Amino acid sequence: MGSFRVWLFRGLVIVAAGLLLFSWFMPWWRAFIATINGQVQIHPWGLKHNLIGPDAAYMAGTEMPAFFAPLMWTYLGICIALLLFSLLVKEKTFNLGKFKLSLPKVLIGGVGLSYIVVVVLAVIIAAIRTGDFYGTPLIGVTYVAFNDVGTAVEAGLLFGYWLACGVGPLLIVLALLRNKIIGKAKLSA
Repeated sequence: MGSFRVWLFRGLVIVAAGLLLFSWFMPWWRAFIATINGQVQIHPWGLKHNLIGPDAAYMAGTEMPAFFAPLMWTYLGICIALLLFSLLVKEKTFNLGKFKLSLPKVLIGGVGLSYIVVVVLAVIIAAIRTGDFYGTPLIGVTYVAFNDVGTAVEAGLLFGYWLACGVGPLLIVLALLRNKIIGKAKLSA
């Protein structure tokens, strides 16, 4: 029974890692510009748009610093590596004050906590940057001057963002429930 429970837990962590990857590759925010059928999307690693020619000039200055995308892709790689490592590492426990923690719990919970921080920072930075460059709210419809014509811009958080909001807490819950799911090791006689 213990072996099944271990593999069940590993499967749950792999599913959570898959959800993390799925949310990572999906856009988290989109602004749709009605008059030109243009879209601006924010992903965890940066901004993408389908504007061409003179319309693309409106995107000048919206880029993240050059180090940002490689940093975020490195972060993703480290998170996935830590989750996979947590499945293979031996049960090593250590004390942190009154708390007795195992290395796999710390790795899984740490990735979950860090992903929550990324999700919160992403929405804060997106709200600041969209307000600074376009005067548009993060969510809702606003009218802006685009190509000297007033146009509606519909902006909103997408499914990828909401999925990312759930992945961090899911990993923390898995870390907290690890011993319950795996069960205690039976002592051999």
